[in-house]
Amino acid sequence: MDLNREKLRALVLYIIWKAGEQKDFGITKLYKTLWFSEARAYQALGRPITGETYVRQKFGPVPKHVGDVLNELERDGQIMIWSEPYFDFKVIRFRAFEPAGTDLFTPDELSLIDWWVKHIDEEHSAASISEKSHDYGWKIAGMGEELPLRAFLASRVRAPNDEELSWAQQEASRLGLR
Repeated sequence: MDLNREKLRALVLYIIWKAGEQKDFGITKLYKTLWFSEARAYQALGRPITGETYVRQKFGPVPKHVGDVLNELERDGQIMIWSEPYFDFKVIRFRAFEPAGTDLFTPDELSLIDWWVKHIDEEHSAASISEKSHDYGWKIAGMGEELPLRAFLASRVRAPNDEELSWAQQEASRLGLR
């Protein structure tokens, strides 16, 4: 799917409207909400929400075009962006001045987005949700490499336990593969 920039813009504004002024909701949680909403939509609906491209960065998948979208939303007076100190870091924060339209989203998409906004806002810190985005697909990608949405489905298969290994060896023998 190609990037639907209008839909990406609506999605960013929607997320900021829903959670942007929450105490701990900054750019990291915005990026993670976008990533998990898109990836889970890909899994559940067979297609992403906006077609945004994500790249591997130090702290997880980062949406490629969102910086430009945020600047546009701020320039158009729809949001305010500021930074504030948070321990040894600076956190980029947001405030939306108008509600986002939802007419570009299907009910299924809105349901997924709403779940991820709530889940990430209420149940995670920026650090804990970043850790969740550091899955196997992210780990095997090179820094700055594009991450296809299906990358979150990648997993490392564990080594078999003794019982499983014994069964597999017996089956291989039975089938004449050993």
